[in-house]
Amino acid sequence: RPFQFFHFNVDLNKGPCLLKRLSGCGAGNEYLAVSPAGDLYPCHQFMENKAFLLGNVFEGLQDNQHLRETFRQAHVLNKEKCRECWARFYCSGGCHANAFNFNKDLRKPYELGCELQKTRLEYALYLQVKIWAEKN
Repeated sequence: RPFQFFHFNVDLNKGPCLLKRLSGCGAGNEYLAVSPAGDLYPCHQFMENKAFLLGNVFEGLQDNQHLRETFRQAHVLNKEKCRECWARFYCSGGCHANAFNFNKDLRKPYELGCELQKTRLEYALYLQVKIWAEKN
């Protein structure tokens, strides 16, 4: 029966698309979180942190181009620790909220998250070889 686990399947089937490989986290770029009061944040994990308030559904976006640009630039090629990592185009630098919460910097990935991602990829590679070996 086929192996069904979303993240492993993505890893086993040539990984995410190019854009997701550069910036796996969609916070501030691909989606927004909306609080019950209508406040807009880059992600649900940034909610209630006013430093990350992007605006309000009733009042519009705030003029905070710097914050939006910070998220746009927080991709794997701009994260020093990721530049030479073998898994960089699969984990894509990890979660922006974890980077900020643990390092106070969107460009410094959360170390434990990195190790978990690499371990998951190692197991995905193992499963790929095992599946191939069973077929041949």
